[in-house]
Amino acid sequence: MVKNKRMKIEKGFPRRVEGRISESRYQELKKILDRDPSLSMSELIRRILQRQPIRIQVQERGLSNTMEVLIAIEFELKKIGVNLNQVVKEFHGSSGSIQKFLLAKKLLDFGKSLEFEIKKIEEVLGKLQIKWLSE
Repeated sequence: MVKNKRMKIEKGFPRRVEGRISESRYQELKKILDRDPSLSMSELIRRILQRQPIRIQVQERGLSNTMEVLIAIEFELKKIGVNLNQVVKEFHGSSGSIQKFLLAKKLLDFGKSLEFEIKKIEEVLGKLQIKWLSE
């Protein structure tokens, strides 16, 4: 266990450096970290000391929710598409009129599912348009 920890330290940053800063400087660094949770205090200080650019990744909460909805819709559309392809393949392979009728009925159900997903997409796009037009 100790050997693994030692190996990890040696690979990355083997030396530990400590220092003190004023409360105001600390609060400045903390504000930067609050804006980008992907950065650690150590990484931020290393970038400052090495005069590397500090890029803050901003994730807009409203847009994040919108993306989650769109990803869920995409998932549903893919499922509907796979099922639709299977029914169409079975439809073309069948010879009985009753079987084709039942498969056609399934295709209509998929059409209703697609309409429902399209309405969800329209709602999301409507919200995005309002947001973009207001800015």
